[in-house]
Amino acid sequence: MVWEQRKLGQIANYRRGSFPQPYGKKEWYGGERSMPFVQVVDVGDDLRLVEDTKQKISELAQLKSIYVEAGKVIVTLQGSIGRVAITQYPAYVDRTLLIFESYKADMDEYYFAYVIQQLFDYEKTRAPGGTIKTITKEALSDFTISFPTVEEQSKIGEFFKQIDTTITLHQRELNLLKIIRKSLLKAMFLYK
Repeated sequence: MVWEQRKLGQIANYRRGSFPQPYGKKEWYGGERSMPFVQVVDVGDDLRLVEDTKQKISELAQLKSIYVEAGKVIVTLQGSIGRVAITQYPAYVDRTLLIFESYKADMDEYYFAYVIQQLFDYEKTRAPGGTIKTITKEALSDFTISFPTVEEQSKIGEFFKQIDTTITLHQRELNLLKIIRKSLLKAMFLYK
């Protein structure tokens, strides 16, 4: 079966996050009904957000910010450009991130997240020094996306999700082994 190809601007509705200015104002942060505020630093390398965001924004700031439901694809646009996550909890999102709000074609979120991740990785190979300095909405709209039927997308997305889960499990085992190794070396070579 032939995969359909379209420009990103033709298949997705997206926007940048926002936050009231100036950033450092005390009343924008914390409080009784504060909510997670996702910034670039909160987007991991494993298509996930960190478990606990660095900042929580106040109810006052929420009125002037962009809310994102769980299950939406976001991508970093500044700093570490091109890190992608699927939000696993509702949050407010900073202007340094792009939020994919909806699609004009049938799209599986995991498939789409992997495609966006690969597009940014490809763009990095074309950028001088392997680093994308900035990306405009116009340039992003011109990215070409290839996609099969939504059923095939789901199978592909699930396949890569399983691989990522396996990698995460092995990474945890590796980290545990490193800790054990360090403890054993310390116990063997440090005398009291």
